[in-house]
Amino acid sequence: MDRRSFVFSSMGVAATGALAAAEPPSLRSRLLGVWSLTEAVTVRGNDTVPWFGRRPPITGNLIYTENGWMSVHISGALPGAISRADFIKLPAAERVGWLDEYYAYYGTFEIDESARVVTHHIVNSLLPYETAAILKRDVSIQGNTLTLLTPPRDDGSSKTFNRLVWEKAA
Repeated sequence: MDRRSFVFSSMGVAATGALAAAEPPSLRSRLLGVWSLTEAVTVRGNDTVPWFGRRPPITGNLIYTENGWMSVHISGALPGAISRADFIKLPAAERVGWLDEYYAYYGTFEIDESARVVTHHIVNSLLPYETAAILKRDVSIQGNTLTLLTPPRDDGSSKTFNRLVWEKAA
């Protein structure tokens, strides 16, 4: 190869590399990692209320892994502190008050890049009726902030949806 051919072929490789570097990262790659919950609300018309009636502050984490698995854990404020021994002694009806503030599921996920939707394929959930369910969420990522919106549903008087906002933790 003469020097002129080498220079032109090198320029082509450099230009190709520059084009590849200019492509924005995929939604999927930006979604991967650990997210900490900063807001969880249900929007009903013009009103915003705590997500599913949980007591603020509502905390949680959301994890998306490279191999396509995800996990979510959300908790409302607990009624107070209690020891394991005291918790076990509580009547079942009182234990429910503690456990009702907690929500979790895990499964696999897939991304529709063009629609900006993540689909959760639930393998198991704290709520038995969600096992094997498929949940779709609209996705928006601005900087280190992830917003997930549930599809709107008609509750009879207005359109209702949930908005969960997360900050990138890792």
